[in-house]
Amino acid sequence: MMRRVLFICVFLTLMAAIAFAQEEGEAASLSVPEGYNTVTGKGITIQWKVEDQNLRVRMAAATTGWIAVGFDPSNRMKDADIIIGYVQDGEVFLRDDFGVSGTAHKADEELGGSSDISDAEGREENGQTLLSFTIPLDSRDRYDRALEAGKSYKVILAVGGKDGFGGYHSTKRTSVTLEP
Repeated sequence: MMRRVLFICVFLTLMAAIAFAQEEGEAASLSVPEGYNTVTGKGITIQWKVEDQNLRVRMAAATTGWIAVGFDPSNRMKDADIIIGYVQDGEVFLRDDFGVSGTAHKADEELGGSSDISDAEGREENGQTLLSFTIPLDSRDRYDRALEAGKSYKVILAVGGKDGFGGYHSTKRTSVTLEP
């Protein structure tokens, strides 16, 4: 319980400290909490750390639409464990998806799997969206990719201009390497 309270306090403090970029395409400037790693690409910032058997993730981008991350795709979006989310009227919406092809994804639950997202939080302010969540390193869901601490993985990032769980991202997409 104390660990959760501490995490919430740190998260709220960091939210207050975000310095927002002025130009579209620049990522929100996030301070880096202790133990987190950070990568920024195409205006999307992702931060992560392993905690017990879970991966804690924070993402920020210059959008009032959705942000998505896809872990370990085989080809473009195919086979990626995708977490996509947005904030609307102060409420956070996150969905656990699976890359069913190189250009499409569906909700794990729609495919017969489960949603394995916990600790979902987020905020939208001054044209910026910040999301945070936790996923298990290995959920044992056939529509999630098992991750191992210390191994490197390709991670895809994308941003959309509208709220929802889909819509084309145009050139607002990139890939980075993440090592949990």
